[in-house]
Amino acid sequence: MKNILALSLFLMLASCQKETNCEPPVGINGEWIWVESNGGLSGSTFTPETEGFTRRLAIDDFFFREYVNDSLAFESEYDLKISTETLLGTEEKTYIEYANGGAQAILIGATELTLIDQCFDCFFHIYRRP
Repeated sequence: MKNILALSLFLMLASCQKETNCEPPVGINGEWIWVESNGGLSGSTFTPETEGFTRRLAIDDFFFREYVNDSLAFESEYDLKISTETLLGTEEKTYIEYANGGAQAILIGATELTLIDQCFDCFFHIYRRP
């Protein structure tokens, strides 16, 4: 829980410039709708239209849930963390670590969430708030 609060504060402070009037980001919690996934050796792009299914994330303070066509496909507790080194496929250092195993780098905006698989030539998964 402390990790989530510290990360939220860090992201809020890092996202605002002194010269601009900006609002703090909303954070990772909430519902996210899959827009597209990009990557792989061939540089492929997949969307709900090309794949014939939808994905939705429901994230609260403790659980990360992924639904495919409204059926629960993945559920895990998670922690938000900051790496001491940049993560694969990005210059970012923030990531989500799943209690069930695995981790993804994350970029969080007010309306867009990008999850970045941690392997060479892996995928960027883009989600937006409904």
